[in-house]
Amino acid sequence: MAAPLGILMVALIFAQLLARITDNPLAQMATWMIAGCVVVLARKSMGLREAYLLALSAVLAGLLVVWGSDPAGDIASALDQATFLMTFILLMGLLHEAASTSPSVESCGRYLTQQPAGRQYPALYTGTGVMAVLFNLGVVSFLVPLVRRGIAAATPGDAQNPTRERRQISAVLRGFAWSVVWSPTAIAPLAVVELIPGVNRPLWIGLGFGIYLAMLLLGAVEDRLRFRGFLFDKDRPAAPFPLLAATLFFAACGVMFMMTLIAMWLTGDTVVFGLMLACPAMLIGWVGAQYLQPAGQPQMVAAQQALTATGRRLHHIITINLPKSAAIAVTLGCSGFVGRAAATLMPADALASGLGIYAMPDFVLLSLIPVLLSLLSLLALSPIMMAVFFGSLFGSLEVMPANPTLIALSISCGWALSMTFSPFATVVLLIDRVAGIPPRRLTWGWNLTHAGLSAIALVPVFALLAWWV
Repeated sequence: MAAPLGILMVALIFAQLLARITDNPLAQMATWMIAGCVVVLARKSMGLREAYLLALSAVLAGLLVVWGSDPAGDIASALDQATFLMTFILLMGLLHEAASTSPSVESCGRYLTQQPAGRQYPALYTGTGVMAVLFNLGVVSFLVPLVRRGIAAATPGDAQNPTRERRQISAVLRGFAWSVVWSPTAIAPLAVVELIPGVNRPLWIGLGFGIYLAMLLLGAVEDRLRFRGFLFDKDRPAAPFPLLAATLFFAACGVMFMMTLIAMWLTGDTVVFGLMLACPAMLIGWVGAQYLQPAGQPQMVAAQQALTATGRRLHHIITINLPKSAAIAVTLGCSGFVGRAAATLMPADALASGLGIYAMPDFVLLSLIPVLLSLLSLLALSPIMMAVFFGSLFGSLEVMPANPTLIALSISCGWALSMTFSPFATVVLLIDRVAGIPPRRLTWGWNLTHAGLSAIALVPVFALLAWWV
């Protein structure tokens, strides 16, 4: 069943790209049908969460039929959002497949996990955020096992190993969580930017990167104060910086973004679509580069061997590895559908007026959005669902209550906050899967204080931005 599912997923990717290029309704309907087939074939890999989300999607579709002002159009819009998110996470999964076998990425990951105690938090936080540009969610499943193996190898049986694990895995979680406010490939911004008109994406990235650095400082101080009584790894020598590996990694990032810009120029579309078009070419090129033979072999023979090895690897990725992403693809697809459908059912302007949103100072509204999004995520609603819901809700308002870019940034901050606060966040569930750390321990036990401090720190940040932007 894996091979047909993988082929269907590739068909979904290309159908979505074709529908976006041609803007053909029939092509878009084809993506809906292929996505439905993916759900059917992936049913054995789905759990209670996916069943719940599919049921909720069906209920909201029924409500749109009964109460929607334009049932067909509203359901089509929600399905478009669902297939977009499914396609995007599958494309990011393809990048992860290429990066996961890269020797350069492996060297960079080992460098991050082999730092002295004083450097571990900033190294893992920033390294996770940077690597997430290509890895996306996969950076967590890559780094967390490296962290655990590194601790076990360096200090086997040490009583302080659980504390070491807490510090380092928390740094990885926070680095990934707050990378979504600036990363060009993060799912939250790419979903929200298409929902709220008037968003300045470059400005969003710049402001988000500033917040990312502020949260690095906040987290480093909290980490130092919390673990000030632990004097471990003081004498560990710093691992040498892998200059060649880092250069190759950043070169890969540069190539991807260059292809993204070319795709944007050729299609006249957004950076989101340019990135989606660049991913398949990036996968083939990066995998092929890993099979290039050293000098000394006849050029024709080396090229033939590299081509054969690349073909085998791509076949393995499509038929074996890609189907493993089925559950997360269904989760994100349903989250997009639910978020968009729920926002459509809400009387946005009446709700905004009733809550007094237009009368609020901008910084108050911007500071409340992350907190509200995080609290709602405790209802087992994933952060992506809430981000799409809030984005759709604000995007449907006749008058924007604050700067659109700052609203979008605030929603992405709510996404980041949820990932360190909600036991239901996808990244938290992933860490539980690869490391066996219960979600409530990871969030409420290890990161609740940091999440609370982060929410408080966002208030003066948004006060400054509301005045400046």
